Amino acid sequence: MLDAQSTLLAELIKRSPMGIVVCDPSGVLRIVNDKARQLLPMVPQPEGRLAKDTLPIPRLLEVLSVVDDSSIEEDLYIGSKILKIRSVSMGEHGRLAILEDVSTLYKAEDHRREFVANVSHELRTPATSIAGYADLLLNAGIELSTEARDMVRVIHRNALRLNSLFSDLLTLSKIEAQSVNMPKEDLELYPIAVECMDKQRQRAEKRGILFQLMVPKDLKVHANRDAMIHIVGNLIENAVKYNREDGLVTIRAELRSAPPKVLFEVIDLGVGMAPSHLERIFERFFRVDKGRSRNVGGTGLGLSIVKRLVDRMDAQIEVRSRVDRGSIFRLWLDPADPFAAVPEESGIETKKW
Repeated sequence: MLDAQSTLLAELIKRSPMGIVVCDPSGVLRIVNDKARQLLPMVPQPEGRLAKDTLPIPRLLEVLSVVDDSSIEEDLYIGSKILKIRSVSMGEHGRLAILEDVSTLYKAEDHRREFVANVSHELRTPATSIAGYADLLLNAGIELSTEARDMVRVIHRNALRLNSLFSDLLTLSKIEAQSVNMPKEDLELYPIAVECMDKQRQRAEKRGILFQLMVPKDLKVHANRDAMIHIVGNLIENAVKYNREDGLVTIRAELRSAPPKVLFEVIDLGVGMAPSHLERIFERFFRVDKGRSRNVGGTGLGLSIVKRLVDRMDAQIEVRSRVDRGSIFRLWLDPADPFAAVPEESGIETKKW
């Protein structure tokens, strides 16, 4: 029975569509299946030999030599190939690495992004023209019937919405096309929050919504300026859009210790979200309430862009929400000084607008 199981296991490993490599704790290769030989440049008959003598791939050697119980998953670039490596510990038997060729998948994803970017760029020009001419009809003193004016307003509103959609698609494509982390610098949070609030002030005043700013003026983070303006701007815009009439938007930040992190929060008292929606809100084109999102001008891409920018900065974002009670979006950012301690006096200036 054991012989049959061993034979079956050996056959499965041999015929696996993924590369399988097992290296023992002493650095000797014990298993290298046919697919691994196709994917990796290595000497013939590598089993029983030291990995460093058979595999001229430094990063793969590092992965196979890890001695702790950590799991590793990353991309490995070998010439024109892109291999997905998944590696786990096998205890006293060494380490297992599973290799998958994802080159075709990545190329298809690149083509998709390029297509979306090109189409968005081409369509944005006529959408801008339509919006411009509609605005001219509405505001140039041209005599229109009530019915015609209502139609032009609808054309203008939807042309602007299309323009926003194409702009968001272009932004998302650019972010996804970049493979390196964003350059970061030490930034003051207070002026970024004020700038983003000012952009939403007119919209908030129309609905009687107040801003409450609780961000220390001397609090700094290590982040990308453009990304932070986009992230904070989107979170504040959403907090206004989905708030209730005469509501409140609170923007606050503080330095946390162990380990040092800056917590930045945007809190609203609006419609909120059900628990089932929270796992999907960062997906492209996902809307909690499609009808309401269209009415307030949402494209369904804002939070998706936010999530990708946050990931590119090696930061974290989380959300807590309750239906009809509001939402809290939390950003965890690196402080400007990684050895900073929590100050005794926060220096928070509370303002209401």
